[in-house]
Amino acid sequence: MPIALSIAQLAASLALAAPQSPEWTPAQAEHLLNRASFGARPAEVESAVRAGRQVLVEQLLKGFVEPAEPFFVDAPVRPDRRELEGLTEKQRRDALDRYRREERELLFAYAGWWIEQMVEAEHPLREKMVLFWHGYFTSSMRDVRNAEAMIRQNELFRRHALGNFGQLLRAVLRDPAMLEYLDNNQNRKDKPNENLARELLELFTLGLGNYTEQDIKEAARALTGWRTQAGSEALYSPRQHDNGKKTILGRTGRFNADDLVDIVLAHPACPRRVAGKLLEHFEGRAPSEERLAEYAQFLKESKYELAPFFEKLLLDERFYAPEVIGERIAGPVEYLVGSVRRLGVQVPPPLLWLAAGQLGQRLFDPPNVKGWDGGEAWISTSTLLARGNMAGMLLGVVKLEDVLKDDAFEAGDEPGMMDGGMMGDSMGPKPAAGAEKKVDLGPELSAMKRMLGTVYYPRINLTARVSRVGLSSDGEIIDFLADELLPIALTPLSRAALVEFLENERRQLDVDDGRLLGAGVKAEGVLRRLAHLILSLPEAQVS
Repeated sequence: MPIALSIAQLAASLALAAPQSPEWTPAQAEHLLNRASFGARPAEVESAVRAGRQVLVEQLLKGFVEPAEPFFVDAPVRPDRRELEGLTEKQRRDALDRYRREERELLFAYAGWWIEQMVEAEHPLREKMVLFWHGYFTSSMRDVRNAEAMIRQNELFRRHALGNFGQLLRAVLRDPAMLEYLDNNQNRKDKPNENLARELLELFTLGLGNYTEQDIKEAARALTGWRTQAGSEALYSPRQHDNGKKTILGRTGRFNADDLVDIVLAHPACPRRVAGKLLEHFEGRAPSEERLAEYAQFLKESKYELAPFFEKLLLDERFYAPEVIGERIAGPVEYLVGSVRRLGVQVPPPLLWLAAGQLGQRLFDPPNVKGWDGGEAWISTSTLLARGNMAGMLLGVVKLEDVLKDDAFEAGDEPGMMDGGMMGDSMGPKPAAGAEKKVDLGPELSAMKRMLGTVYYPRINLTARVSRVGLSSDGEIIDFLADELLPIALTPLSRAALVEFLENERRQLDVDDGRLLGAGVKAEGVLRRLAHLILSLPEAQVS
């Protein structure tokens, strides 16, 4: 069920048609739906205003409808060595290729399902947090090379998305994808591997400057014993766990993984880091020291429960300050999902997954262990142009083959996504965790071009949409479409550019102002090009 219907039903059922207080404005309601959901159209904003801030925040925290039916995972089984021994070289190659193809198809289907959850926005804040945790506790399919493990990790993020950070952290340290990605399979009591321990302290909990190299070594010892089995299951091996005394962050004992989590959660740097990352992500800027201290203390006192944290944040007047609204750059996934929702078009979810990858955010393939940088790093001259091209593709005014480009794989001699490297050939070397690479989509991208070039057709009629509300002049059309398609108000400078564009388009058709809609098919082309230009504006890149 789309969020438009959910919010409208919520407002109607509570009979909240009376005007709200001046503190709850349409701009604030849209801001909340931009940050805690994936954008909204004017009708949705109007319903949100009628519902009121408190009610809307409560609904965002629990979702608008019952949880979606979970994705069914029927994971392929990799041929083992005994199965391969009696085969010819070609038969072995064919068997492994078949397995990798099935792995690819499974992850491809799941990525589409996840995108669909974002577009439908039945529980948008939860999906926003799944996306956030995906970039916070990163793992990549190239390194993990097991589709089921990556899917299970995503489901883990969904279960804990708005739950308790401590429980999420404990689960992550037992997550097969994370254990593989950060090499805990090689972390044994006689030969510790520090990768998982280092990222636990540096990225997940404390941040640089709040621990020592010795703390990392000791934390690695606490994490010994946990490894993966069959690629997608976690197994604890007591014989491989170092049960000796360890000193971590000033505390001494025979610590294990759970003890380590307790230690880092108790450290004063942990709530500051988690609260700071959440504030910066949802507000688009680093918080002041005073605000960070306030929210860190609240998170600590709430025992790391995330729902109370978000209730406080989304009801905080400072969250709706003018310097916060419209000042956060949307990531590629958010931009594309928001554009689809505002346009009201039905797009095959895998196309959005691929398009987001072309813009620099391919789900299940973060660039390194730190995830995507976000913020201003999302935007450059080339990526801004690419975003406009993707919007044009959604509208049908830019050809698919003109915007989907082949990526060059840059990882030395490592195989790409389409051969052994991504899909788990255990007989080949594994890429180093966190190494910066580009992914080669190879024949998969070509297949997508062929399939979507015939399947996708933008079912949109902007002429009918504008006519239905009785608009005709250039200014009316521009203001209406800008209101429909932009997350924030159109600036005077951008509006002037759109007016000039529409005047030139009419002049070429020899049509007077106010009579554009009478130009039939040509009018629809003009309106789609206008919408394309609107979605290419700087105002369209924020949330």
